[in-house]
Amino acid sequence: MRRKMPTEAEKILARGCGRARTQAGEIVEVEVDRAMVHDNNAALVIENFGRISGASVKHPNRAAFFIDHHSPSTTVKATLHHDLMRRFTKEHGIERFHDCGCGISHVTMLEEDLARSGEIVVGTDSHTTGEGARGAFATGIGATEMAAVLVTGRIWFRVPETICVIFEGTLPKDTCARDLMNCVLSRFGPEGANYRSVEFQGDGIDALSFDDRIMCCVMSMEMGAKNAMFVQHPDQHPDPDAEYVRTERFDLNGIEPNVAVPSSPTNAWPLSEIETQKIRINQAFIGSCTGGLLSDIEKAAGILRGKKVAKGVRLLVIPASKKIYGETLSLGYIEALHDAGAIIGSPACGACGGHDVGILAKGEVCVANSPRNMKGRMGAGGAIYLGSAATVAASAMAGYVTAYKSDSNGGYD
Repeated sequence: MRRKMPTEAEKILARGCGRARTQAGEIVEVEVDRAMVHDNNAALVIENFGRISGASVKHPNRAAFFIDHHSPSTTVKATLHHDLMRRFTKEHGIERFHDCGCGISHVTMLEEDLARSGEIVVGTDSHTTGEGARGAFATGIGATEMAAVLVTGRIWFRVPETICVIFEGTLPKDTCARDLMNCVLSRFGPEGANYRSVEFQGDGIDALSFDDRIMCCVMSMEMGAKNAMFVQHPDQHPDPDAEYVRTERFDLNGIEPNVAVPSSPTNAWPLSEIETQKIRINQAFIGSCTGGLLSDIEKAAGILRGKKVAKGVRLLVIPASKKIYGETLSLGYIEALHDAGAIIGSPACGACGGHDVGILAKGEVCVANSPRNMKGRMGAGGAIYLGSAATVAASAMAGYVTAYKSDSNGGYD
């Protein structure tokens, strides 16, 4: 019988458990290269850690703690959790402690080279899949599992089957990678990639920026993916005849601007159909680990420079990291957005989950380039439409959900 050739995920997990090969369905115990904990559940991690007799952090140099969900703190409870994190990391010699203002863990980890090609990365956040932009096998785990990872340095996985997503062609003018990813999510649905590894391939990925790749890997979680990745290092490329449980092709030439309507990220509709409804918005949000990247803010600033946000619309812009915030300042993007009427927030991800700023009132509508639009996500009774930064900027200017349409000179038509 011919042996099944390994996919990328199978290769990485084989390295992690010290074997020549693994295959989908096997249970393996692997060494963890990086463990990320953020403030939204650090207290529970530390509580569970304390229940393990004689516990100590086995690899302090592999752990990274982030304050990014409540940053700076907006409640007494959050302040107490932050204090607990500061004391825990100091006590256990964890030097990678990222305090208030550092930015979102997923983005900052990539900026600081804390998730590399071929590594195994776990984090206490479902969107840890974003670390796959650099070719890591990265996935979210629970607080109890993380406590055990800190003590042992290891974790077990059932090796996932792999889905191959092939991008072919070139995106049309005024169409963004977010429009493409909305189409991917729509085809798979919320459970179409449950506990599957997703590999992005095809000639179409060459035109995707690193920011685009982060967004694609983060959003893959919304169709249930265990992890998602763009293969980076030649040694990590899947074998030519690797066997996939499902292969889907997307012709980029046929992608058009679209939005995911409430209340699922997989519920995408063409903007050509939505904008005729003139859906009024109260808030526009550019931020999060999928939408607060440098390219997102650059796009929004380019569209809104010299223009104004529509009366009655709040435009909230939150850079994903301190590094991105600095770059947007020096490049003049923040000034352009401020002049257009935007409210600029501290680098963090609290707005996306309704943890701090930007909470919607009942009946309010928001258009955002963040990852989720489930009921209650940004405030009970609010409704969220998900699209690209261009769509958010154009909608903020128009006052209703609409697509960005450039004129012949590249400006807004």
